[in-house]
Amino acid sequence: TMNVSGAGTLTLNGKQSCTALPSGTGVMQTYSISSATLSNVCVGSTTTLSDNRDSTTYTVGKLADGKLWLLDNLALDLVATKNSLSSSNTNASDVTLNYLKNGGGTTSDQYATAGVANWITDWSYSAPLIATSGTGNNGDWTKDTTISYAMGQSGTGKIGVYYNFCAATAGSYCYGDGISYGTPSGDATEDICPKGWRMPTGSSSGEYQALYTAYSSDRAAFVNALHTPLSGSFYNGSADSQGSRGNFWSSTRSNGYDYYMYYLRVVTSNVLPQNSNVRWTGLSVRCVLK
Repeated sequence: TMNVSGAGTLTLNGKQSCTALPSGTGVMQTYSISSATLSNVCVGSTTTLSDNRDSTTYTVGKLADGKLWLLDNLALDLVATKNSLSSSNTNASDVTLNYLKNGGGTTSDQYATAGVANWITDWSYSAPLIATSGTGNNGDWTKDTTISYAMGQSGTGKIGVYYNFCAATAGSYCYGDGISYGTPSGDATEDICPKGWRMPTGSSSGEYQALYTAYSSDRAAFVNALHTPLSGSFYNGSADSQGSRGNFWSSTRSNGYDYYMYYLRVVTSNVLPQNSNVRWTGLSVRCVLK
């Protein structure tokens, strides 16, 4: 027991005492925290925030890399919310979001069509979101569907919504058939995360790799800390690998390939923070505070 009076800094075993994460306004879009305040927050401290685009509630927390992460898979239903998306609530410009909403207007841009609710087997014309009614092997999972865990994972376990890279980037990284070379190239700077948040960076110098390095083991970083459910993916017309893999987009283009992007892959035996995948595949999305 220690009694302290007056202002000062309490140190235990040479380490400054830390504080809990402040709850702020309770809304992701208006949540802010200074770097100085965040540096004093305990690693592992969490709070609950809601996305004002659809009122979905998420857990966010400070992890060992010092950043504030979304600890659930994003579950924004683009069919239900597309007309209310704007630069005031989404990490993208209104011009970009209008492109996503309107589908680009040409056959070659159907890769960007947000109004199509069902994925189809033709990779060139996959809709940028998953249908949100019913459950089954064809990928029409609701955003609240839960899955079985491997490795005793914690967290919500919600699959969320699968997004191909066009949808993950809110329509900013859509062109042609989603397979061929083309423009834009480079890294994505806009995405479907709430305003004030963004998708993590990838590659050997990216934030997924930094998070991996900050922890002592795969399990500590991505199972216990980031709470990654093995939510699978959507590929070639059907949901795949639920309960055996978790796949999470980054904003970073894979070196040398316009149609490959880096992503985080979590399986029962290890974690691969520098994997790359083709843009038409539907993966989960996490967000980090800007």
